[in-house]
Amino acid sequence: MAIQTEIDAYNFYTKFAGQTTDPQARAMFERIAQDEVVHLELLRNNKATLEDQKEWIVYQAMTMDSIPGAPIFSRGRVDQNIVGYTSDMSALRVAYLIEKDAVEFYRRAAAQTEDPNGKRMFLDLVRWEQGHLQLLEGEYNFLKSQFQAAMGFAPF
Repeated sequence: MAIQTEIDAYNFYTKFAGQTTDPQARAMFERIAQDEVVHLELLRNNKATLEDQKEWIVYQAMTMDSIPGAPIFSRGRVDQNIVGYTSDMSALRVAYLIEKDAVEFYRRAAAQTEDPNGKRMFLDLVRWEQGHLQLLEGEYNFLKSQFQAAMGFAPF
């Protein structure tokens, strides 16, 4: 299930990276897609070892670099054409939900895994996906507030 989740996330991020017209948004989605490939390889390697040797790989912690360029969307670019960011806002919302589900899934997996290597791996995946989640939530909230202001729905 974890492997399929990472494949689906990779496909989503890759697809939207090709659809957005904002170069910084494209770079953000491409970077998150690359992270999902790292997660996928980690999960596949562990699955293969578990099937062949009936034990977890000795886990080495992953390095989690922040995604460069955050914040992604600038007020100046968005103010020029807020309507042009409608699909970006929708993609951010879907991406947020993907990452939220991944965090919850890996947190449950860590709680259910007795092996210390497996537990550490799942907890690292939780931290990594939480980083994605926080970035996406911040960018979504920024675009949402800009849309609300442009439409006269802002509470100020």
